[in-house]
Amino acid sequence: MSVTIDRERTTVAGTDLALRPRHATVRPVAVPAGPQRRRVPRTAADVMIRYPLTIGQSDTLWTAWGRLRGTRHQHLVVVDDHRRPVGVLDERAIAVEWPPGPAGPDRVPVHTLLRGHARPRVRASEDLAKVAQVMLGAGADAVPVVDRQGRLFGLVTLWHYAQLAAGDPNVPTVET
Repeated sequence: MSVTIDRERTTVAGTDLALRPRHATVRPVAVPAGPQRRRVPRTAADVMIRYPLTIGQSDTLWTAWGRLRGTRHQHLVVVDDHRRPVGVLDERAIAVEWPPGPAGPDRVPVHTLLRGHARPRVRASEDLAKVAQVMLGAGADAVPVVDRQGRLFGLVTLWHYAQLAAGDPNVPTVET
């Protein structure tokens, strides 16, 4: 192999390579690092609302209405004294059970609205397909997420599934 060095040209093994002038600038070129990673939620913890609105089970219907009214939240998690979810209420459930008379809502505790209703709940580590099965089985549009001791940890709603289906970037996600 012969190498001839000249100021303007370089020859390597009989091939001429033009030398770059010293004042030339190098422009960066974006090179993909590999396949793009898609972020996909996997568990209830990945999509849940971490701090849902709550109300004590002995609080009144009037208090529940006051907590929901004027907020962007649509669900209210009823909890016992140990922060374990007893059920979930929404504005429709409250409106349907609204008692007659001016003092009626101030006398009805919210836990009476939950009698005879399923009390579904899921763990934070539950797969989203399992969460959907629990929601469908209970006919619920929101399911509390609980920790190992059964205390409220978050809330998953049908809105989370709608946001996932629509590709909403505001849904918290994890890398695959």
